[in-house]
Amino acid sequence: MIDFLDYAKLNGLNIPQLVEETELYQKEKFINYETTIKYLNYIGQELNDEQLGLHIGEQISLKVTTYVDQIMQHSLSLEDAFENAAEYSKMISDALQTSLHKSEKNYSVRFTENPNWKVFPTKAKRQILDITLLSCLKSVVAYTQRNYYPVKLHFETPKPKNINEYYRLFNCSLLFNQPQSEIFFEKQIFNQRTKQPKFGLLQSLKDKIEGEMKHLKTENKLIYDVKKCILSHKPERINLKVAASSLHLSPRTLQRKLKELNTSFKAIEYELQLRLSKTYLEEGQKSIDEISYLLGFSESSSFIRFFKSLTGTTPMKY
Repeated sequence: MIDFLDYAKLNGLNIPQLVEETELYQKEKFINYETTIKYLNYIGQELNDEQLGLHIGEQISLKVTTYVDQIMQHSLSLEDAFENAAEYSKMISDALQTSLHKSEKNYSVRFTENPNWKVFPTKAKRQILDITLLSCLKSVVAYTQRNYYPVKLHFETPKPKNINEYYRLFNCSLLFNQPQSEIFFEKQIFNQRTKQPKFGLLQSLKDKIEGEMKHLKTENKLIYDVKKCILSHKPERINLKVAASSLHLSPRTLQRKLKELNTSFKAIEYELQLRLSKTYLEEGQKSIDEISYLLGFSESSSFIRFFKSLTGTTPMKY
């Protein structure tokens, strides 16, 4: 929240309520997705900026990345730096899981959406991804002390109306509607740069960040995996049997384990279906028939009944 406030001030916004609420959130170890989106949308509307994430990433040094940045800068190699960043990325946000991947010509940092984040509006998700991509590029520049650009960028999201800012900031090939979001660098960048480690400093930084991470809220892994499984099959609606098979469990075992966690497959699926339906309706880009299909309902009337049973109102009225 402090990063958003810094950007707002930098661009001339005087928002007393934002300042007051940001001071309140400074005491929190974890800011939920709804709050993050609320402030991104508010600042974006006030500044009339459709590419807020790119401009935040460009114009300010993010305080939220401080611990991870320090670990990266004291890593023995750039490869180690990004592997450390992936390991401790939850300290920044758990919206995107990061991982380093190697090929014959390139190294890439891949971003996979947390299933709880995946159900939120595309616009908000794009802002966070854009901030993350620029932070990633800045990390390469800071470590090597040279001005590198990526080889290419892959985006899981559809192509936005204006991509000029991406070309200006990244100066590389852009591909949209890809299986995953990913930033690619030449392999030689990772091979040619190493640093002399400062004895004990890196481990001290890791110990500090691991201590901080203990305060973060984490979701039960089984529930997380069930959500991921349900969303990965969209637009199909899978049942307990299919989910159990995907997780290498018997249906009865999955059912029992979820009951022990005071939930059920149906409850988890309904939660995701409702969040997705609200996202599609709020974005206003799809018809009721299209939303029904994307959620896996055989008929729009079935979707309408589902939505009304959980919200008390129809999708059109919502």
